[in-house]
Amino acid sequence: MLTQQHIDIVLHALDKARDVALTYFDNPGILTNELKDIKTLVDLKMNECILNELSSTGFPIISEESDWKHKAVPQSGWIVDPLDGTLNFTRKFPCVGISIAFMVDGIPTHGFVKDIFNNITYAANLNEGATKNGIAMNVSGESQLNNAILSTGFPSGANYDTSALMHFVSNVQEFKKIRALGSASLMLCLVAEGVFDVYHEKGIYLWDVAAGIALVKASGGKYLLTKMDDPYKYEVLASNSGIFEKALQKLTANR
Repeated sequence: MLTQQHIDIVLHALDKARDVALTYFDNPGILTNELKDIKTLVDLKMNECILNELSSTGFPIISEESDWKHKAVPQSGWIVDPLDGTLNFTRKFPCVGISIAFMVDGIPTHGFVKDIFNNITYAANLNEGATKNGIAMNVSGESQLNNAILSTGFPSGANYDTSALMHFVSNVQEFKKIRALGSASLMLCLVAEGVFDVYHEKGIYLWDVAAGIALVKASGGKYLLTKMDDPYKYEVLASNSGIFEKALQKLTANR
């Protein structure tokens, strides 16, 4: 459904939004900083930039920074997180992404993620594969959990009580290492390029992961996207195909 012209618009939007981000590098303009969440002026300015670019495509747009609460997930359209890793950005921790996906009938068919600090562009088309700065990439070949790196996180609305955290610990002990970087889109990119082996998160918003799971799938991996009570919240598991079933049994069996 997307043409090369549409893809060029997305790539241009990513570059322009990154330019906006860099102008706020030393002063992101913190608007709210409550509990586990944070909102900044740079989120809003980047969102405005991206929506201005994507609006010319004529497809519906759902963005984290727009009025999404009363909108259904479109049958086909853009899913946008203008700044995935806002807290990281405010602390200058170099793991921050711009995430744009195109979904058709609930399936992310295209995914685009811009690594802001490193100026890396990840792009995926389910029919053509995935690239990192134009170079083809693939998921890892790891097949054993005890040699695998699991990437994960704790969404802002997650349950942080002791029993929930202990359940998390019991589920992840079999993995070689655990990494939590604070940007779901970039952690999924790292799974897609074979740096990490598995990504799992429960209660994560669609705009955080839609582009990333397209990248994993287009890189030869598999994913599970399970809708939760909130229409935009999901449990997500993504990995290479060799380890997927083992990770699925270990991480989601008791969901």
